[in-house]
Amino acid sequence: MTSIRSLSASRRFCLLMFSAMTSVAQAQNEGNDLFEQIESLQKQMQIEITGLERIQNEEKVVTRGSLEQQLEQLLSPFNHIISRNTKGRIERVVIINKKQKREIERLVLPTRLQGNHLMVSVSLSGDGRLWQTLDMILDTGADLVVLPESMIAQLGLGDSTFTRHKMQTANGIAEARVGALKELKIAGETIANVEAAFIADKLLAGNSLLGMSVLGRYQLNIDDKSQLITLFKR
Repeated sequence: MTSIRSLSASRRFCLLMFSAMTSVAQAQNEGNDLFEQIESLQKQMQIEITGLERIQNEEKVVTRGSLEQQLEQLLSPFNHIISRNTKGRIERVVIINKKQKREIERLVLPTRLQGNHLMVSVSLSGDGRLWQTLDMILDTGADLVVLPESMIAQLGLGDSTFTRHKMQTANGIAEARVGALKELKIAGETIANVEAAFIADKLLAGNSLLGMSVLGRYQLNIDDKSQLITLFKR
């Protein structure tokens, strides 16, 4: 009899857990977008939510936990105020506006020393689809980002139209093909539409230069002792 009662209790527990999981799943699946999800929770929790009109064209979000936890997850992209009664139960929610992404005011670049040059790690893409990550020489004397011609196809720029320019290099005057990278990522920040010059690989001796088409957007602080470079947004 003991084993029967134990089995029965176990089955009841499983049924309760299944019921709770089903309830959560139903709450998650109600609504085709974020607006409808929050509207559905408003009805289930019997609370007042104002400012729903400020939520437009936002995609549906998968949530977990109790109804209150789900509400907090759905509202996390928005500045909002939650009012509770004396028992701690939510009574009213006011949605103020969508949170703005904070702009990074400065970038700290870890570097390594190679000969007399400071090297920084950079990711590049010509079309936003193909990416290459490489160490580049920090060069405030270069007007543009300078890359070897062999990277044109690797960066998705094979069919691009370039302009021709003459550039001064350590090995003399070189013919350069100048175009634009769609994106460049450095220290966690993405920089769009970066002008870059491509010259013959042999003239660069395997090097790439991070020039002023990126660095000129910032005020530079170079700490030679710690080998750290800080870029402050202008």
